[in-house]
Order: sequence, then C-alpha cells, then structure tokens
Amino acid sequence: MSEKTLRNVVAENPLLILFLGACPAMGATATVLGAAGMGAAVLVVMLLSGIVMAALKKVIPASGRVPAYILIIAGFVSILQMLMNAFLPDVYKMLGIYITVAAVDLLIFGTEESAAERGMGAVIADSVKNGLRFLAVLVVMGVIREALGSASIAGKELAFLADYRIPALTMAPGGFIVYSFVAAVISKLSPAGKMTGEGFACAAAGICEKNEEVA
Repeated sequence: MSEKTLRNVVAENPLLILFLGACPAMGATATVLGAAGMGAAVLVVMLLSGIVMAALKKVIPASGRVPAYILIIAGFVSILQMLMNAFLPDVYKMLGIYITVAAVDLLIFGTEESAAERGMGAVIADSVKNGLRFLAVLVVMGVIREALGSASIAGKELAFLADYRIPALTMAPGGFIVYSFVAAVISKLSPAGKMTGEGFACAAAGICEKNEEVA
C-alpha cells in the first residue's frame, strides 16, 4: 500500500483526526455486528443525502441550505431506521439511539455540504470514501472491544480468550478507552507533517475555495 493510499484511508480519516462521528463510534462498537451496521448505515445516508443535496443545490437558496441539508439528512436517517427496524431488528436494537445521532453528525454534514457544492461526481466520491473510512475504524474498534471484552467475534466464542475477558470494554468507558488508543496509535504512526488531516479539515469546513481565492 502506497503512502498516499495509507494517508487517505487511515491517517486523514476524519473520525481519527477531527473526531467527527466520535459519539456513534464509541457507542455502537461494543460488537462487530453493531459496528458494521452503524458504518454501513452512515455510508448509505451519506451517499443518498449527498445525491439529493447536489441535485437540489440550485433550487435551494443559499440562506436556506443549512436547514434544508439537515432536513434531508434527517429524512434519510429516519427512513433507514424504519427499514432496519423492519428487516434487521437485531442490528437495529444493537445500534439503539446512536443511529438517530447520525442525523446531526458533523462527519455527514461536513462531507455532504462541501461535496454538494462541487457536483454529483464529488458527492459520490467523497461519500463513499469517507463512509468506508468510518466503517473501517468502527469495525476495528468493534473487533477489539468484542474480542477482549466478550471473548467473541460477531457472536462466535473465542475459547482461548474466555479467561482473559475485560468486561469494561463492552461498557461505555470501554468505548472511550479503545477509541483513544486507536486515535493515539494512528497519530503516533503518522509521519510528522505529512498526515495531518488538514486537507479534510479544510473540506469539512467548506473553506478550501475561499482560502485559494485569498491566496
């Protein structure tokens, strides 16, 4: 894997650099299935809401875009909640209130607002890229918390870890602990000055173009 690919996938991951989406990352990763479900849900919401936002950007006046975008995202989250409750009730129960939090998640809003201004192609590319980044980190956290906290992976028991379980990792404090360690490891392994996440921070804030004009 090249350094550029590694930087895009891991070291510039907005979840680890800007801590966007940290709440569901810590709350929905007690199990691998819960983590994968949350990651997939966020990816779908980002993609669908981004497409709609890009399609309507010329119709919605600039002064009303923020509330309109929030309503679009919230609408897709609500639809996804109902579908998951109907067809994936077990995953829905695992996610609980954290799927609702996605409606006001800055990871989704920042990515979609910025991409929508640049067209449909940018929306699809950014949504898939950041959705997969989010999914990857959540699955890693889910594996760590479930394996060490419950001695299982996706519900399948790991007998060799049964005597070494750390139940606290499956609770709320465990989410903070594992998330902090993952972020710290990525920060430590990232070459100084090369993997800072500034590019995504600029895009999420929607100021890239402005900065370029000033320069």
